[in-house]
Amino acid sequence: MTGWHVALYGHQGFRKDRASKCQGEAQNTMKPVSLLVLGLSLSALIPATAHAWGQRGHAAVGILAVEQLSDATRATLAGLLGSTDTDDVAGACTWPDTWRDMGDGADTAPWHYVNIDPEAKAYSARRDCPDGRCVTAQVNAQAARLGDPALPREERRLAFKFLCHLVGDLHQPLHVGYADDKGGNLVTIRYRGVSMNLHWYWDNGLLEQRVGSMKELVELLRQRHDQPTRGWVPGDTYSWTNESFALTRNFGYPPTRTVDESWETRSWQVTQQQLDVASGRLAAILEAVLGELGELGSEEDWGQSKGSE
Repeated sequence: MTGWHVALYGHQGFRKDRASKCQGEAQNTMKPVSLLVLGLSLSALIPATAHAWGQRGHAAVGILAVEQLSDATRATLAGLLGSTDTDDVAGACTWPDTWRDMGDGADTAPWHYVNIDPEAKAYSARRDCPDGRCVTAQVNAQAARLGDPALPREERRLAFKFLCHLVGDLHQPLHVGYADDKGGNLVTIRYRGVSMNLHWYWDNGLLEQRVGSMKELVELLRQRHDQPTRGWVPGDTYSWTNESFALTRNFGYPPTRTVDESWETRSWQVTQQQLDVASGRLAAILEAVLGELGELGSEEDWGQSKGSE
């Protein structure tokens, strides 16, 4: 626990202290932070809508995933989408945020994140997503719809848009987080002299400082990726959720309210790692549901029983 956090909240930690405060004080609190990074061995309070990774990040995840597909799977996907050109994939993968922010798509807002019990250390479908309206459940639901040849082409095309986007969301710190601070939206920080909420920092603030365009981000991540595409089964999505939750708990919150150069550097490493991993895992899902061996059954066949209870 950092000295800053101990001074504010004592050794009992943020969660116990947070429970004793009214909701109106949420923006003045912050969770304890360990500086261990999972897998790495502008105005005050920018709007609270969750746009994980921004358009650049979501587009990069989709573009790089498509590049990793086998020729046969890429051809199948192109048949559904009409094209797998860069601009078309980018547009598809960024569309769900636009749709959600429109009146007709507002009911999809819970699909973009999952809140986990603050006393827990792992996701439970029964406890954290009983109605299936969270990012973990919807990744599997949209994968099933994409891979269902009985569905009309337009419905499968829509499923790809959501699948691409939600896999990105699942790998963003704070999209697997806590309800009481709304995934960091109620935590105010200062970054390079600008006040913003912590969720915005992970979504857009850091990316906008580090890369100038989607093309630049894609090129940067393309240089990193050297892992072969692995297989996927629906139960993997629950493991990914737990990884992201561990990342949120261990590194999602800075040690002080002002982001310093050291933490910015570490969080940029985390961002690149998570975008890279997300693209590979999206490719694995696409191969599983669209490839020659992609007969995983229907969404009903999978059921909630595949997840952590």
